[in-house]
Amino acid sequence: MRKIFTESDLRNISGVIADTNNGLTKSELERHLVENRIEVLSDGSYSNQFGYRIGLNKRDWLYNCLANEMNKSLSDEKVVKFIESSMSPVNYTKISQREKYNYILEELNKVLLLIGCEINLSGKLVDTSKAETLNEVDRRVNSLREKLYTRNIHEEVMRYCKSDYLRKDYYDTVFEATKGLAERVREITGLTEDGTSLFDKAFSTKSPYIVFNALNTESERNEYIGLKELLNSLFHLIRNRAAHTPKINWKQNESEVLDVLTMISFVHKYLDKCCKYPGKI
Repeated sequence: MRKIFTESDLRNISGVIADTNNGLTKSELERHLVENRIEVLSDGSYSNQFGYRIGLNKRDWLYNCLANEMNKSLSDEKVVKFIESSMSPVNYTKISQREKYNYILEELNKVLLLIGCEINLSGKLVDTSKAETLNEVDRRVNSLREKLYTRNIHEEVMRYCKSDYLRKDYYDTVFEATKGLAERVREITGLTEDGTSLFDKAFSTKSPYIVFNALNTESERNEYIGLKELLNSLFHLIRNRAAHTPKINWKQNESEVLDVLTMISFVHKYLDKCCKYPGKI
């Protein structure tokens, strides 16, 4: 069992939940405080002579509210309920809220694991073995992320599946990462097609829109065609399959997903060397 939250714990927890850019809004925080019968303290804000509002920032204000509750009750019971209320999945059902949820959940668990607890995907705070190092925290918060970094996965792959890491939603991860290949080719060529039509047109040996070698030798042409065929294969194997398979029936384990993302990363590294064919509009 973990010990009661310390002052440092409260500051770190408040810093995540009330993060300026990615945390809950002031009104959202106030609602959760009231719901859990925690006194909403004043942030000391007032308007100065220039019309600017001055007062405590959200993080310090929230810390004061939580610390005041613990000082009065000598218990962190209501603080725990506040955290669980703030992280209840029902508050993040809108797609526009998912990125905020994923950010707070991941960053909050980085703090909590060092205390000996974590927020599970049901929004409940549960005891767990205490993490001893930051490397352990990173590994336990997301093993897939660590393995991707270890493999030096291309940043474009990370870009298209980042929001799915913590949910371990492999379906969306590989689906979005594969779609990202087509978007990358469109960005380079200016074409608007998708899938096989896009790749066949972009990598045409007779009228190419994209190049990374001179296409003068048999070896260069084979390499060029090979990249096009690899792109097409990934779309047939992953994107088209995922698009036509019910999500509940789509099964891939972490090891298989790592292999797919590594292959997609390999293609992106080839695309780094590509440019639009001169003269193409």
